[in-house]
Amino acid sequence: MPDGGELMTAGGPASELIMFIVAVIIAGSVAGALAYVTNDLANSMKDRGTMLADSLRVDFAIINDPSKIPVSGTGPYTYTFYVKNIGKDSIAFSSNSIQVFIDGNIIPPANLTFTDVNGNSISSLDPGEVGAIQVTLGNALDPGYHRIQVVLENGKERVLIFKI
Repeated sequence: MPDGGELMTAGGPASELIMFIVAVIIAGSVAGALAYVTNDLANSMKDRGTMLADSLRVDFAIINDPSKIPVSGTGPYTYTFYVKNIGKDSIAFSSNSIQVFIDGNIIPPANLTFTDVNGNSISSLDPGEVGAIQVTLGNALDPGYHRIQVVLENGKERVLIFKI
């Protein structure tokens, strides 16, 4: 006659099998979640690396002599700033792609002219090329120190402190 202990041993392997199946399902779920997170992290790192590489390929410098900024006119006044592409990719060189600030004030696109060093209108600067940004202002800048900030469409910026 079977006693209660024998009934438990007959049901023991079945409950152990159920517990094993549940553990395998949980482990599979955790592994799937970890695989998703790892894949998402890897894709984010790849995108960030691509953005950083693009940022490093696009670079420029404002190459004026800060103590001798070319100016012409007696009202309006046109100041000329020279920009050199020191990156490996071309830079869009127009009022649609570049913002200019003088002393923290944005210069309207209508007051900006983008040319090569010979005065010819251009729309991009190839690596190693120099372009001129002519800034037309209604009033002359006061004598003293001023700040020009040039910002490309990708957010890269350069600043030059100059003296009038």
